[in-house]
Amino acid sequence: MNSVNLEYFGISPLEIEVLYKTLSKLYLVDEKNLAQEFDYVSVLNIEFPVPYDENFFQSFGFDRWQILKGIFKEMKRRRGRKVLKISLSFSGITADTDSKLVFTLTSEIGEEFQFAIEKIQYMIDAIHVQIKSRETKKQLISYTYDPTTLKWVLTD
Repeated sequence: MNSVNLEYFGISPLEIEVLYKTLSKLYLVDEKNLAQEFDYVSVLNIEFPVPYDENFFQSFGFDRWQILKGIFKEMKRRRGRKVLKISLSFSGITADTDSKLVFTLTSEIGEEFQFAIEKIQYMIDAIHVQIKSRETKKQLISYTYDPTTLKWVLTD
């Protein structure tokens, strides 16, 4: 069984428990409490050992994905104006690539935070086209959410 890395700082025991239970249904979970980052009140990094594609969402399941999205949104709500940072990492976009795809989101974008969370699962085709059209051999492919254009954008 593959293991998912769950790294966090400033996350409540209840939030960790929900995340752990949700992730442990499919993966072994390696937990790590991070050192405090002064720019953020809370930091959450989840590194999935699988590519970002349709197979991930099918195997992860609709209910588990809904739980994850719900906990992210609740984390933002509970922190109010304090800044939360979430990173979701995948092992590339296909099983035969040797790269890492990372979505990074902070709560500084305000109400668009929830919209950004919702869009992650619908970006598969667009991201695959973008990556293939760039013919990049980058080991790290990073996306951040742009609240002005309301899109996840590739960061160089």
